[in-house]
Amino acid sequence: MTNGVSMTRSGANRLTVPQRIILLTLVLAGTAAALFVIVVRELPGAPTAMTLPWVLWAAAFAVSEIFPVHVQVNRDAHTFSVSDLFMAAGMVLATPGDLVTAQVVGVAAALTLHRRQRGLKLAFNTALFALTASVAVTLFSALSAPLPATWSWMAALVAVLGATLVGNAGIFAVMSISEGRSDTQAFVAMCTLTVPAAVAAAAVGLLVARTAVHDVAALALLALPTIGIVVAYRAYTGAREQQDNLRLLHEVTSLLHAGDTQAALGDFLDSVRSAFRAEMAELVLVGTDGTTVSRSREGAGSVVMAPLEDTEEHDRLLRLATASGALITRSGNGHGAALENYAAGLGLKDAVAAALRTEDRVHGLLLVGGRIGDVTTFTSRDLALLDTFARHVATSLERGRLEENLRQVTDLKEQLRHQALHDPLTGLPNRTLFLDRVRHAVAGATRTHVFPAVLYLDLDGFKPVNDTYGHEAGDVLLRTVADRLRGCLRPSDTAARMGGDEFVVLLDGPIDRLGVATVVDRIRTQLDVPVLLGDDVVATVGASIGVALGDEGTDADTLIRHADVAMYAAKRAGGHDFLVHDATLDNSTPSRTDASAELAQAIRNGDLRTVYQPLIDLRTGRAIGAEALVRWEHPVDGLRSPDQFITLAEDTGLITQIGALVLEAACTEAAGWVTRFPEQGDLLVTVNLSARQVADDEIVEQVRTALATSGLEPHRLVLEITETVLMQDRQAAAATLWRLKGLGVRIAIDDFGTGYSSLAYLRRFPIDMLKVAREFVDGLGRDAHDDVITRAIVELAGTLGLLTVAEGIETLQQSETVAALGCDIAQGFLFSAPIEADAVGAVLATTWTSPLGARWTGSAGQLTTA
Repeated sequence: MTNGVSMTRSGANRLTVPQRIILLTLVLAGTAAALFVIVVRELPGAPTAMTLPWVLWAAAFAVSEIFPVHVQVNRDAHTFSVSDLFMAAGMVLATPGDLVTAQVVGVAAALTLHRRQRGLKLAFNTALFALTASVAVTLFSALSAPLPATWSWMAALVAVLGATLVGNAGIFAVMSISEGRSDTQAFVAMCTLTVPAAVAAAAVGLLVARTAVHDVAALALLALPTIGIVVAYRAYTGAREQQDNLRLLHEVTSLLHAGDTQAALGDFLDSVRSAFRAEMAELVLVGTDGTTVSRSREGAGSVVMAPLEDTEEHDRLLRLATASGALITRSGNGHGAALENYAAGLGLKDAVAAALRTEDRVHGLLLVGGRIGDVTTFTSRDLALLDTFARHVATSLERGRLEENLRQVTDLKEQLRHQALHDPLTGLPNRTLFLDRVRHAVAGATRTHVFPAVLYLDLDGFKPVNDTYGHEAGDVLLRTVADRLRGCLRPSDTAARMGGDEFVVLLDGPIDRLGVATVVDRIRTQLDVPVLLGDDVVATVGASIGVALGDEGTDADTLIRHADVAMYAAKRAGGHDFLVHDATLDNSTPSRTDASAELAQAIRNGDLRTVYQPLIDLRTGRAIGAEALVRWEHPVDGLRSPDQFITLAEDTGLITQIGALVLEAACTEAAGWVTRFPEQGDLLVTVNLSARQVADDEIVEQVRTALATSGLEPHRLVLEITETVLMQDRQAAAATLWRLKGLGVRIAIDDFGTGYSSLAYLRRFPIDMLKVAREFVDGLGRDAHDDVITRAIVELAGTLGLLTVAEGIETLQQSETVAALGCDIAQGFLFSAPIEADAVGAVLATTWTSPLGARWTGSAGQLTTA
């Protein structure tokens, strides 16, 4: 009674689907056996029962199963027979025990020999037939007893009805287990289809039985209407199937033009395969650009619009299908043989194919193969349906060309409108669209008093990337920043590119300073993530951010201008925090062009000077050198730290001039220290190199010149670079560092542990020294993670034979901890703030003593009482 038990697993139950079906089968079989042994076997036959051998009844039931009616429900094929006719007749003409035995044996033989069912499917169907037969004869015996003999037919009809409902319930149960869900509408639809047919067949069977009792010869008169009923029932189910097919035809062909072309083709072929209960569906399209094939196959990924290089076999099928309309395997002619060979090559047992034709041309071929279910092959009805499908598809494709032309015109208009309002590189709104949205937001705020805010962002470090690695790398960086900026905002907010490396953000109101700070934190977190520019080149950029909060009386243009002014004020302040616009910024903030010129003038005037922070040997307590740092002696603002102008110097390229000045001054001063303290053979000076300097082809010659001019021995010069600089262009950086190493200088990694910290580059680059980042030093003694990281860095350096320098030492506890960990050198405000060059000599002449009266002595760096 069912042919489509799915053997998938259910993730929602502890028993698998096959195990649950086995359990259901055992319940059905046990119930049927108990009912037969306890009840059916003891039931007497009807008064009209004949002494016919039960084998004849078994043969009748077998015949009823050889000519079934097939009904497809979702993925499963279900089969219904006219066995109810023989069951109703048997209740009148046979004994209950013989009748049940005959149906079980006859049906089992037909299922095994004709339909070739095996295993669990055969066991389930046999058990279900045994149960329905036992239910039918039990109900008939119970209901017919109190009725007059002339009304026993009513008991038989009710018995068949009850058995049919029990059978439907069993089928519904196995469908629910197989599909993992219970759809009561499917059960109702099944009963709507089977109950009338079962009752009608039972009525015919009763008529046959009663006629046989009174006049056997009159049975011949019933043959014609009996056959008519069977034929009508099969025609009815066929009409229902045709109606379903027409509905499927409409639904499936409409998929061809739904949404994305590739997705639509995949959905279309999946639906065709489902409609024909086939293992595979294939669509071959012939166009001016060549032949393509799209395929959907059960258990395999879809193939969509793949170019077909070898078209010979498909061309042959297309010619045959065009000539005959459609092809089917096992047709007994050469056309069918060609299709059968093609299907066999794909591992399919059968196939049907139809040409996609319109009046003026042939568009291609639609093919389905590998019929699923008990119906062993495709029929002429399937062939006619596929031909109808093919004609509708061809018409749809023809109509689709006109629709596509109209759509292209519409899409072109939309594309031009989009291009006029969006940045072509990043896809963000451009200045025009952004200004329009700000105006709308401000206009709405005048009514609601819910004011927006505008953020103006200028990337810090973009120009060096663009100049060093080219515009393609710069474009990658801008696109990445744009994508990350989108991810930091709400759907109601707007990010836009104003041009160059400037971005703006409209934050929908209500928004206050705290809300702005939250957004800025998200943006900075995203910008801190390095960007892969290609070919092992990475870069990291920051951003100077200005904020303007909307208020009463501020128009859109003014709001954007205020954010711009605040942004540049933030850039002058170092760019590490955002600034909110206020009236004091309007008169005090110069333009960016003025600031660049101001810095260039400061370099020419000698307003940049070099200061030095001493380096302390933790084993001896002596100062063994210093790190060179740059300061700007501004005539108005006073002393400016590097945070306030280094980013501007990087952006403008002035950093190379500043770096050359610091390098020359540091070498000259260090040579003087060596002359003054000749007994200190380990004196050194460290100088920072920027990314631009490392990428500059002249850097090696600049270092050579500085050493030669000052007379400083090369091994006393330590050049510091950050991990980020190393990783921006590994090959170029490695080549430059090895050339510098060839001069005899030493190389240090600054802020080690905050970047990539890869053993690979420690092996690849000529590194002599690791500087532990102040972030880790600051947490020593308070954060176990920082303790572990610092220890790991020191041990790694010791294993590789590298010196270690702890930066940012500000407390005695920190100095004690780094010394105990085995760090070689330390620097920080605990020992000395950055000092002028002439003060370094005094530091070099002393041994550092702690405020607690202790100093660093001994090779192990242990703290002892002075």
